[in-house]
Amino acid sequence: MEQNTLYSRNDITRTYEQVHDLLLTRYIIKTYSSNRRDIRDVALSNLNCINAKKVLELGCGYGFFIEKLKGRIHDSAVIIGIDMVENNREPFLHSVSSIQYTGEFISASADIIKEMPQGSFDMIITSYSLYFFPHLIPDIARVLAPGGVFIAVTHSKNTLKEAIQFIRSCMKSVGSLDEKETVINRLFSAFSLEEGRYQLEKHFKKVERLDYSNSMVFPAEHVNDFIFYMQKKKNLIYKEVMEVMPEKLDAIVSCVEQHIIDYTAEHRTIILNKDDAVFRCFEPKY
Repeated sequence: MEQNTLYSRNDITRTYEQVHDLLLTRYIIKTYSSNRRDIRDVALSNLNCINAKKVLELGCGYGFFIEKLKGRIHDSAVIIGIDMVENNREPFLHSVSSIQYTGEFISASADIIKEMPQGSFDMIITSYSLYFFPHLIPDIARVLAPGGVFIAVTHSKNTLKEAIQFIRSCMKSVGSLDEKETVINRLFSAFSLEEGRYQLEKHFKKVERLDYSNSMVFPAEHVNDFIFYMQKKKNLIYKEVMEVMPEKLDAIVSCVEQHIIDYTAEHRTIILNKDDAVFRCFEPKY
């Protein structure tokens, strides 16, 4: 399995370094999602992990998933977060302490797990991050203890497809799109709801998939929240434009935003695909 090199460390840092923006984005997703159930509750439903003493989250961010572990893992558990964005250190450790566990934050690429010994962790989590490093699935299996669980929350490869159609149209209009897929499409496809089981079953004897059907529904009067949501993902969504034709970025962004405004004015709402899935993996093969 090859390393995902679609996005650089700088691309990821610029997208995720402002914790306040991430919290606002989280609020927007929660507010406009048609599925009102918390996907973290889905991920942990009927899962007995009370004996988990060593927990690892890769691409941990500010600790979004960790908040839900209170009372579900061993009282003396240690939770380690790995993330390349240093700004996430303080909020992640705060998330751990708020649920009364001991935490550690490592500012590094997820590839650091290659240096960790076999069977090191009772629980490993990746929440909307594994598509950045699918090449590490064999190492995730290797560092998971025999009785442990690996939880991966991810998107459908068709996530945001409605907005991406606007982006492709605007990119074509200025002659900056030659490929069949945008980079953001290829990112979502690197580890997705549709293909994830195939990738995981090579390294785990038991893989469960829990589907989370969802869409984000924005009424016309709240279209600015949708535009804000898109702006905060600019470094991911417009990757090829920023690299090949940076002088056209502002024009393309303006074009996309106008498409969104016009579409919403005509249809009185805009709906985005936000289907996700949880994979729960047991019995690593090594």
